[in-house]
Amino acid sequence: MKKKYAFLIVFLTGGTIFFLSSIPGLRVLPVLKHIYELMRRADSVFAKAAEFIAYHIPESSGYFNPVRSAGYDFYSYARSNPAIIEFLLRKAAHITVFFFLTLGVFLLVSQFLKSASTRTISTLMISLSLAFLDEYRQSFVPGRTGSLLDVMVDSIGILLAMFFIIFALIYAKWVNQKPYS
Repeated sequence: MKKKYAFLIVFLTGGTIFFLSSIPGLRVLPVLKHIYELMRRADSVFAKAAEFIAYHIPESSGYFNPVRSAGYDFYSYARSNPAIIEFLLRKAAHITVFFFLTLGVFLLVSQFLKSASTRTISTLMISLSLAFLDEYRQSFVPGRTGSLLDVMVDSIGILLAMFFIIFALIYAKWVNQKPYS
């Protein structure tokens, strides 16, 4: 039963990557505008919570001034250059999708390999290979390019997942140790 779920996770995540990579000239902002319109209708609770939080933040404290300054600068820049938002969202999507793909690959590899180090190294190699193959395949899609930068961004998601996996393996080993008698 576990193999079925592991295959399903890898298949769905990999299929999502393949589908999105195959869309010529994919842009995020038009999709976000549509999502924004849908979310705008249901955000009264969030608006009230934000107003509550903003009301309770002390204005006299200079603690938030650097954050406000940086936030204002970024907001001003983003209003005149919306492509930066698209860029950041794309890179965040790369990191997120490859994080989950790596977790799925680990679950799948774990069904076939017993050694923790072999599973970990195999997962890393397979995930990195998938990142390279996706970018290579994307270079054949009209309006898209294969980018080594995107492989590096994918690698951030892969490495975050690997840290999570290694931490989980160490924690599981620690929990399963018997106390000294």
